[in-house]
Amino acid sequence: MTQSGFSKLSTGKLLIAAAVIAIVSGAAVGMSVGYVIHYSAPTTREFYLFDGSLPFNDEPRPQGFGYPHDIFVPDRITVNKGDHVLIHYVNIEDIAEDHNFVMESPYRFDAVVYDNASINSGKGAVLGTHLNVDTVVLGQGQNATITLTASWAGVFPYRCTFHQPTMTGYLVVIG
Repeated sequence: MTQSGFSKLSTGKLLIAAAVIAIVSGAAVGMSVGYVIHYSAPTTREFYLFDGSLPFNDEPRPQGFGYPHDIFVPDRITVNKGDHVLIHYVNIEDIAEDHNFVMESPYRFDAVVYDNASINSGKGAVLGTHLNVDTVVLGQGQNATITLTASWAGVFPYRCTFHQPTMTGYLVVIG
């Protein structure tokens, strides 16, 4: 009976071959993970946020459902931990209806609220500057520039408390 190829090798040579295979395969896996998972330096992420409407009847019962028809567009903002977030929020209602933007703890933000842009053919006059707040209210046609730093990873709701449960969105912070 003849010996197989592996039985002709000494134990030392087999261990060296196994170590070389482990090193090469470990390096290959490490390199591939490096392309999938990478760190990016904090940057400023800019978003435009509007109020929208769902296509159902919001009349009181029994005619309708009794739910508000308002939603946030978009309803999800995704950033990396450490990013600076700049949100341009515009109340585009065609009727005189207020909306607010509320972030729950741990997040607070700074906001500058502007008057109706169509009145002044531009961004509108500054109505107020709000520092380190969790709520800002916009009337019809008004807009706000909201800034915050994504310091905590996770999923954090933002909402209009006037139009619950439909007007809720989520700040998704990856990190």
